[in-house]
Amino acid sequence: MKLQSTYVLTFFVMVLALSVPSCADSDGSFCTSRGYIAYELRNGITPGVAGHVLKVVRFEPKRGISSAGNVTLQDFQVHRMTCGQDRVEISGWGNIFKKCTIDIVGQEKLNVIDYTEDRTRRFDASKDGPEPPQFGYAQPGSLALESLDPDHKYTLQLSASEKTVEGGVEHHRKAELIQTDPQGTVSQRLVLYESEFLETID
Repeated sequence: MKLQSTYVLTFFVMVLALSVPSCADSDGSFCTSRGYIAYELRNGITPGVAGHVLKVVRFEPKRGISSAGNVTLQDFQVHRMTCGQDRVEISGWGNIFKKCTIDIVGQEKLNVIDYTEDRTRRFDASKDGPEPPQFGYAQPGSLALESLDPDHKYTLQLSASEKTVEGGVEHHRKAELIQTDPQGTVSQRLVLYESEFLETID
């Protein structure tokens, strides 16, 4: 009997501080398009991250799940993020409005092809929304992803759990990209994001 191999690729990030997307620094914003997912991580929020980084992971025929690389951005709180066929647009505020356009056509290198700043622009939720989903705050569940791969299905699995510990409640969040074959067997998986933080009880 032939044994099927399961390839586990893990990008493991531990988030130690509680953050609120709408009013404080946070990261883990993401968007998807056919054949890839893009997400951002920030220094000071996700340990081990240098600067503000955009990561892209592809899911394609023959290659399956693979990293398409990452690119360092100016630091800002993300309020808008869109994934197109060949580029990602991401914008938000630090001290001023900042917007980046990233070319993702290359298989292993991402390029910032446009960067703008506007010192006079102020955030307006009615015009600058909707906010992108975040791994740490999105509703738990499965999100089917569009791919050109005829032999596999791809799913973004978001999970959340909590347990009472001494001093408070420990929250755990996880985002995982999963490849399954026609029989539903998992053949490849990649942990994109994993966080733990303690909500203290006074």
